[in-house]
Amino acid sequence: MKKRTIKSLAVVIMLAALLAFPAYKLSAVTESTVVLGNIVGSGVTTLVRGLIQGQVHNFKDVVKCLAYGSASGYGFYQSKKLVAGNHVLGGVLLANLSASVIDNVTSGEGPLSYLGFSLPLARIEIATPLAKQKRSLLRVTVSPRDAISLALSLSKSDRVSLRNGMLAFEADTPLAENVRGWAYSMFPTVLRGTPESVYQHEMVHVVQSLQLMAASPEPFLRSHRREEGKAKLLDFAGFRAQTLGLVNDLTMAKLQSYDKYWREAEAYSLIQSL
Repeated sequence: MKKRTIKSLAVVIMLAALLAFPAYKLSAVTESTVVLGNIVGSGVTTLVRGLIQGQVHNFKDVVKCLAYGSASGYGFYQSKKLVAGNHVLGGVLLANLSASVIDNVTSGEGPLSYLGFSLPLARIEIATPLAKQKRSLLRVTVSPRDAISLALSLSKSDRVSLRNGMLAFEADTPLAENVRGWAYSMFPTVLRGTPESVYQHEMVHVVQSLQLMAASPEPFLRSHRREEGKAKLLDFAGFRAQTLGLVNDLTMAKLQSYDKYWREAEAYSLIQSL
């Protein structure tokens, strides 16, 4: 009962923190605000995810989750800076590394036990020599949310290409008046003929999606570790619910006005600071 109460409390804290996220006008967000938001936000959500997934048993575990989560939050900030500065591939790789650290720590593994990379529909994780009792050398998880996002991106664009190792979409007509770009989860779309900065802006949103993925507790994933026998080459480890991303889509994205929405405020701040 005690563990169930702790997990329920952790869920409430995470949802309350998301719903209470401060709303700033685009012009009011400073770079220091962005840095602090990434560090504190990822530190707290990593701790909450660790609590929900049963990996926090003592004060040492609390410090571990906060420390690695905060470090990963700074990594996400730097990855967004790289993307905003048109170093897209480097930014995406750093974002995936930061997500991997949070995934590992909240699953009872060492911070670098597995290195993951998110592809369309699936995330591939490679076991490093630091992984103990690994179930497989390659670990695959899939996300229904990403499948829906890919379908939406295809339906609302006219061309698709491979750009900086990621799928990128181009549209001839905007979603709405004055809209030059948009992103569904990991899939950026830009209006034909727009400046490069629009693509960079949408790629910041892609990194934000990876950050929300890392923050989300995942009850439908199998453990990294095997109980007996030898490690397999490939293992399907289950489905990623990406709960926090879905909650954000259904609450803040709809409740906050465009000029106060945290994802837009952060992206505009990073692009304009260069």
